[in-house]
Amino acid sequence: MIQNLVKRRKVSVFLWLLVLTAVGSVISAVDQNLVWYLLLGDVGVIAWRLATIQSRINPIPEASVDPQDPGTPPAYQPPPSPRPRSTFRPLRVDPVGSSLSAQGALDELDRMVGLAAVKRELNKIMASAQVEQRRRASGLSVSPVSRHMVFTGPPGVGKTVVARTLGAIYRDLGVLPRGHVIETDRSGLVAEYIGQTAQKTKDRINEAMGGILFIDEAYTLAAGRAVQGDFGQEAIDTLLKAMEDYRERLVVIVAGYPAQIGQFLSSNPGLASRFPKTIPFPAYTADELLEILKRMLKKEQLRFVGDQARMDSMILNWLTSRSRDPGFGNAREVRTLVERIREAQAVRLANDPSGDLQAVTDSDIQEALEI
Repeated sequence: MIQNLVKRRKVSVFLWLLVLTAVGSVISAVDQNLVWYLLLGDVGVIAWRLATIQSRINPIPEASVDPQDPGTPPAYQPPPSPRPRSTFRPLRVDPVGSSLSAQGALDELDRMVGLAAVKRELNKIMASAQVEQRRRASGLSVSPVSRHMVFTGPPGVGKTVVARTLGAIYRDLGVLPRGHVIETDRSGLVAEYIGQTAQKTKDRINEAMGGILFIDEAYTLAAGRAVQGDFGQEAIDTLLKAMEDYRERLVVIVAGYPAQIGQFLSSNPGLASRFPKTIPFPAYTADELLEILKRMLKKEQLRFVGDQARMDSMILNWLTSRSRDPGFGNAREVRTLVERIREAQAVRLANDPSGDLQAVTDSDIQEALEI
């Protein structure tokens, strides 16, 4: 290819010289100086053409840096071409609780005090889901099942823990793709102005899609039906449609006190039929709450010292009295009591630098119970 180029360039230069000779002969008769100017210019053109041919035949190598001679100029590096934009999507961060395995969730539930009836119901749900999984694996038909349910009971009896356990079980058995739990209440569903409640409720539904939407104190959605400007019914209507349209990808659990939940379910003709299962959560007994207290203290690396029977009696009397309050928080109340015991211990140890950091005395208990 280069040899052909050279041949073409040589012919071009030769023809150019013939033209110059002919033109020079004509002009020489007119002005001798003008001939010399033209010839000098044409010599420059010819030299440029020859240099171009030479550079194509023997290109000048790029300079390189000699490691023994730092003064050597570096080789020319062309600017890098722009890198293509990555097509990878950002990693998704799942909500808290979605990484809990079904076995781990069941182990956590087994360690909880009481809840015998709840655990039996959960075993039924798990057995049903396992059989459905086996039928699918065998190519047998599986009828669509509504898994929405109602948890009834006072606060602090483990309803949220059981919801998370269900999510983990459903995910591991392939019933739900994610199995996470989104907790909300009236404030997370109902807006202040017309037209905003439906969208706010849809946003919570979208967050829970593939898992469980857990609505605590759900009866408050219907509590303001007689009040003008209350949009709880709009949230209920939006929920009903989503529960039917996405029942293979969404489980809705409503929770609250038994009497109020009953009023909630009767507030809409199609509401009760959407929740085929109700799991009652009974309040803890005083003895169960005392056992929960001891487990919490053990987890905090604290222990009773002194007259154990006297301490147990003080705590049981306090729990029995407090449980008569309609707003008693069960395990939540016990958690608060543990915090108050730690505060009382800290005040005592502040004046006793050599005191046992794990010991809980009867004076700490009395201070926490305000006896």
